[in-house]
Amino acid sequence: MSEMSPLAKFLMIILQKSSWVALAFLLLVAGIVLWQGVSPDGSIDLSRQDYKFLGVVAVMAALAIYLVRAIGNEINRPGE
Repeated sequence: MSEMSPLAKFLMIILQKSSWVALAFLLLVAGIVLWQGVSPDGSIDLSRQDYKFLGVVAVMAALAIYLVRAIGNEINRPGE
């Protein structure tokens, strides 16, 4: 076949960088939720909804990492 066109490669790089940014925002949101749950004595008091929300954020972060790796593999793949 043929190599990826320069425009497609540029767009894939943009998509990869934006996925990194999305991952950073997900980690920021998780950090804010954990920070809000810290009590004055230093322990973390979270409700069941907080744990569920953090679980969803963790799944989304794992999928963002998977997407970044897949795009990187696609960009670095030689023309077939």
